[in-house]
Amino acid sequence: MQNVVNLSCACGTVKGKLNVVNGSFFHVHCLCCDCQSFASYLNNEEKILDEHGGTELFQTYPAYIEITEGRENIGCMQLREKGLYRWHTTCCNMPLANTMNSSKIPFVGISVKLMQFNNEHEKMEILGPVSMKAFGKYAIGEMPTDAHPKFPISYMPKIIGFMLKGMFGKKNSPSPFFRDGEPVAKAKVL
Repeated sequence: MQNVVNLSCACGTVKGKLNVVNGSFFHVHCLCCDCQSFASYLNNEEKILDEHGGTELFQTYPAYIEITEGRENIGCMQLREKGLYRWHTTCCNMPLANTMNSSKIPFVGISVKLMQFNNEHEKMEILGPVSMKAFGKYAIGEMPTDAHPKFPISYMPKIIGFMLKGMFGKKNSPSPFFRDGEPVAKAKVL
């Protein structure tokens, strides 16, 4: 099964499309301090984070996302050298996605905040429920009862299988965040 989800930043300048391909994604909730620092960097915590400081992400392959408008408004930052590339809009400071710092790795974690759904039911029908809530020890306030304090080791075989499938299927390309192996925007390292 495949669904196409429209993407749009808060101001509507950056738009795109996401192919949701059954068996090729993880719907996760991340409570890590790095996601919280990214929201703080964008000075947009109230629009990005939930009440526990969490971020809802849709992890899939770069080949399944396309930016159709506003490419010139894509920025990139890293919390530390050699860290994840954290892509965002420069127009309204919304997170777009996280990628590894190499175009060869078939992984992108897209902010669910970009996804355009008619209602919560449609979102659940297309994305399914959150399959993992990780890094609960960084939660603001009390840790949610359904969160794992760190990254659950039991999830590693799924991630490894996902990456291998993406590598063999060459799902790292095309990517809206890399052109000819180079990032489309220079990463600002904090």
